Amino acid sequence: MAYVSLLGDSIIDNKVYVQPHELSVKEHLEEQSEYMFKQLAVDGHTTSDVLSFQLDKLPKLSTHKVLSTGGNDLLGQIYFLKNKEEFTVKEVMEQSVCKLAPIKNRYQTIVQNLSQQNPNLLLCTVYEGNLVGDSFYSDVAFASKAMVSMFNDIVFNTGSSFKADVLELRNIFTTPDDYANPIEPSHIGGKKLSKEILEWVNK
Repeated sequence: MAYVSLLGDSIIDNKVYVQPHELSVKEHLEEQSEYMFKQLAVDGHTTSDVLSFQLDKLPKLSTHKVLSTGGNDLLGQIYFLKNKEEFTVKEVMEQSVCKLAPIKNRYQTIVQNLSQQNPNLLLCTVYEGNLVGDSFYSDVAFASKAMVSMFNDIVFNTGSSFKADVLELRNIFTTPDDYANPIEPSHIGGKKLSKEILEWVNK
């Protein structure tokens, strides 16, 4: 029997964003399998929160661990993208790397901790969201793709370093219906995510 621990943010803890008759990611997982699931993921949590509040609660009997974090860290940089000051391309890239550096360090520390137990660890990338047309996010919809790509490079690189599997959410959340709002998974998107998680556990 698999015991799957779910860590991270609202990509997993999306219950508040689905309708009363709809299912969250964890509820989809429970409906589609007989495995046990421990939800440690909390809506709004960042990499700092995962380090401070989630790792210590990880059950020792976990056979599999799924991590989805970093998206809220990127949201914390949204006003950097909205900054209207003029910078050279070189300055923008340098500032982006600098802003991601502490997030990268925390992310790698999380994965290092998780990889010290059993080897069954799945890292989720950050998706791009349904930002086009939104009154707040639309002006950074395309620029944000660059920041997401830079962070996801960290995810893939970290996964390779610690021999963890990586799930590319940009290939799963591909239509507006996958989102309950510009940045949260819907019932439909959550079902697609849960299917991929279960396929990973089963193999």
